[in-house]
This record gives sequence, structure tokens and C-alpha cells, in this order.
Amino acid sequence: MDFNVHQRQGGAEPVLFEDTSSPHQQGPHQQQQQQQPNFEQYGQYMRDPMVANMAMQYGSSLATSGKAYVEQNLDRYIPISRVKFYFAVTTDYVIHKLILLVFPFLNKEWGAYQSSGNEPTRHLNSPDLYIPLMAFATYVVAVAIALGNQGKFTPELLGMTATTAFVWFLIEIGVVQLAMYLISVSTEIRIFDLASFSGYKYVHMIICVTMAIFLGTMGYYLAFFYSSAAIVYFLICTLRYIILPDAAGSDRIAHGSKRRNNLLLLIAFIQPLIMFWLTYHVTYGPDALEVPGKKL
Repeated sequence: MDFNVHQRQGGAEPVLFEDTSSPHQQGPHQQQQQQQPNFEQYGQYMRDPMVANMAMQYGSSLATSGKAYVEQNLDRYIPISRVKFYFAVTTDYVIHKLILLVFPFLNKEWGAYQSSGNEPTRHLNSPDLYIPLMAFATYVVAVAIALGNQGKFTPELLGMTATTAFVWFLIEIGVVQLAMYLISVSTEIRIFDLASFSGYKYVHMIICVTMAIFLGTMGYYLAFFYSSAAIVYFLICTLRYIILPDAAGSDRIAHGSKRRNNLLLLIAFIQPLIMFWLTYHVTYGPDALEVPGKKL
């Protein structure tokens, strides 16, 4: 008897039992069905009010703890609370501080201030960052207007002017910090105080550019010489109580006063140099400033 009749006539032998002991022996369609998650079951589970409330409470607590962790660790590198102190100004303070910056020769009270205690709103000689920041933005716009009146304005000039001024600002802060380190002078002036006093020159730079717009080259140079004298006088009268600790107490020459005097003069007289470098081009002809790829 031929036992292969069924194979020749009906093809493959029928499988009586299906082996499900190993997933590797199952078909790919069956494995795909088993691996697909049941999203409807998950949706019903999340629609449960108790589960939803637990999820909201957990998310809220996680966000709160994360915020507290970020603020705690961020304050180690960026003192946020101290930065807010330099922006605590009022309208009255801003008006009187601008008058003091423009007309420092009229002021007779140059008392010392405590950089860690007094707020700018309580002491006119205290530094702030609000005026330097607003003056910086106004300076960029004033330069754009001045060059626009001369037919030299392009949109690239806004970013170019702001970047150049900011880079020179960082260079100035770095030079002063390096000088303090090299001459081994420790003062009570902080990095934000130094940035504030350095940023006050933008007020005088606005005056120089404005005079150049209305009065031309002669008006620019008149404003520049007056502004240079004003900012130097203001910084010397203000910073001498910080850099020269014996200036208000006695006339006795303390040890190391010569180095402190040199530091004070460096901070004061570097301002006119940067002011001239960042403003003189508004008084020249069409070839005074060039943008990469385009000649103005």
C-alpha cells in the first residue's frame, strides 16, 4: 500500500496540533497582534477620576520640586536675587540719576554707598543696571537714525552696532578685572557694580550721536569733549569711596594707594576711548562703515 497517496493528492499533511510553546515558532501576524498595546484599555483607565486626580497631583508636585531645584542650583552660578536688586528703580530715581550723569559738576554730595545694602532707589550714588540697559538700546537706535540721515543705513547695521558695542563692553570688564588681579587690589566693587558704572557711558554716547545728527561734526566733537569730562568726573567722584577706602576718612597715604589710584584712573579714562571708538563713524562720509558683502 502506498502511504504517500495523501501527500501526492492533497499536498502537505494536515497539522493536528498547533505548537504554541515558543513565540519564535508562531507566525508573524500572530506575534504582531500580541505585541500591539491595547490603547482602548489605557484610555478607559485614564478616564477614571481617581487616576486622573492622582496624575494631576503627581505632575503638580513634580513641577514644583523641579522649579525649586532649578532656582536653588541656578542661584549658585547666576545670582538672580542680586540681579533684581539692580533693576529696583523708580521714575524719580531715573530722572535724578540722568541729571547727575549729564551734569555731575553741579553735584556736591558724593557720599559712599554700600553695594550690598542700599537699594538704588534709596541712594542716588548707588549703581543700577536699568539705565545702562535702556541707554544701550537707545544708542543702537540713535546710530541707526544718524546713519539713515546720511543714506548709509541697512538692516544689518542694527545687529552689527549692538554686537560691536557689547563685545567692547565685555572687553572693558575683562581688562579691569585683569588689572585688579595683576596689581593685587581687592575692593568692595562687584562685577555688577562695575558693569553698571561702565554702562553709564551709553548715556553720553547718545548725546554725542544726537548732536551729530542735528549739528554735524562740530556738534559731535563739542558733545564728545563735554561728555568725556562728565563721565570721568562722575566715575572718579563715585568710585573713590570704594577703590580708595581712606579717601573719606583721612588724607594719610595708605599702603598700596598708588596702585588703587591707577586702577581708579584706568576705569575712568577708558570710558572716553570706547565712547569715541563707537561713535566717531557717524560723522564721516559714505565709506566710513562697511557691512560684510556690502559697501555703505
